[in-house]
Amino acid sequence: MALVSYSRMDPEPKSSSTDGLTGLLNLGLAGDSSANDRAFQMVYAELRRSAQRQMRRGIDAATLSPTGLVSEVFIKLNDGMPRVNDRAHFYSLAARAMRQILLDHQRDKQAAKRGGKAPHVELIGEPLAGEGEDIDYFALDQALESLRQMDPRAAQVVEWHFFSGLNFLEIAELLGISDKTARRDWDSA
Repeated sequence: MALVSYSRMDPEPKSSSTDGLTGLLNLGLAGDSSANDRAFQMVYAELRRSAQRQMRRGIDAATLSPTGLVSEVFIKLNDGMPRVNDRAHFYSLAARAMRQILLDHQRDKQAAKRGGKAPHVELIGEPLAGEGEDIDYFALDQALESLRQMDPRAAQVVEWHFFSGLNFLEIAELLGISDKTARRDWDSA
């Protein structure tokens, strides 16, 4: 099976053409498994890079691999994905799916270790963990939801950058804002 070459920075056709990611995803929703496969090929590499970053942030590779995480994202999306409006909508859905899977993974891990009691942790004042450090996905989820209440766009920037691996230029393009504004949203978050 040959991989389709697709750059995230290439604008998607405005029509609902079957050549664009949105068109393929919507055809897949209508039951076209071939379109689903082509859509998966278009975004697999970038979602896998994002999943690899998550693994470096402390996910136990013995129980969840980057490939497994991406596969779970697509399974979750296929099980309940609504009609996709555009690429921004897809990346939003994918980031939320990855976030939920990581939360579930951490919840299962804590249940095994501590009898199922997930600790409540405040993220205020604590920096986000970098590569090689464990991340408390519950605290991150809580912080993102709080941020979403105060500044929905900044929360979207954080979610796309952290979970989907999009850079600030790509986020700016998808949100229709400048690169500097996307960076400011990240910094202020």
